[in-house]
Amino acid sequence: MKRLTIAIAMLFFATAAHAFQARTGQWWNSNESGSGYNIDIQNGVLVVTVFSYEQSGDSEWYLAAAALTNGGRSFAGTLDKYRNGQCISCGYPGRPGAAGNDGTISINFTSETTATLTLPGGRTTAIVPYNFGYGDPPSGLLGEWVYFYDIISTFAERFTYTVVSTPTSTGNGVVLDLVNSATCELQTSGSFIGFVLCFDFNAALTITENQYLYRYGLDETYGGVYTFPPSGNNYTMKGMRTRGSNGSPRATGDDPQRTAKAAEGARTANAVAVPLDAELQGIAEAMRQALIRAKQ
Repeated sequence: MKRLTIAIAMLFFATAAHAFQARTGQWWNSNESGSGYNIDIQNGVLVVTVFSYEQSGDSEWYLAAAALTNGGRSFAGTLDKYRNGQCISCGYPGRPGAAGNDGTISINFTSETTATLTLPGGRTTAIVPYNFGYGDPPSGLLGEWVYFYDIISTFAERFTYTVVSTPTSTGNGVVLDLVNSATCELQTSGSFIGFVLCFDFNAALTITENQYLYRYGLDETYGGVYTFPPSGNNYTMKGMRTRGSNGSPRATGDDPQRTAKAAEGARTANAVAVPLDAELQGIAEAMRQALIRAKQ
């Protein structure tokens, strides 16, 4: 593996080892439709609401809350249940009463978007965030994204991917921002398998200006690495989806003005080529050709 590939991989694993928070929202096992786990995390405390069923078939809701351990990767709490609450069309009767618990639930997050759930009695199940709106890449990458990274000061780049093009030899389909000459693709083979690799180019499509590498997380990035063009140095980055492919805003970033570029320093008129190794050079060239074809 070439020097730059090794450097990127080392930075990714260092980032993953120290900065970790699981994705919040609805989780499930697609083979166990009908049950689900709504996970929220605030200040190191995880709350999970479980909707499940009793042996009779009656629905049952649970709530568990506890501080995360193991660097944000582990959770354990009691599955508390409540009775005599408010029916859907009734006035509020007062706070429902606790009705004990059915045992302990634990969650071991193996990544920000994968986890193993252990339920009372010892049954385990694999859960992931419920992808009900975006779909999988390449179409799942469409929409507006803002990438943040620090090089002395903080920079932010906004891209809007609107077109799906043919895949490169290592990916499953390139998405294009025709206005900002930017590209992304989920890699399905090669050194970066499982990661989204992105490039943007100058207006003439002759220079690779910026490079991003990250794990896809529906509406945010994980374990991201930004490559600084002049030197090839790598820095941690984070990305957030601010609008979906149909223009629907995300609550945390619905105003393009608020999420505008923090600075223009990363995209200068005098940008120089990123010193890519042979593998990255080949992928970047394939994505550049996709842009050229789309703009013709």
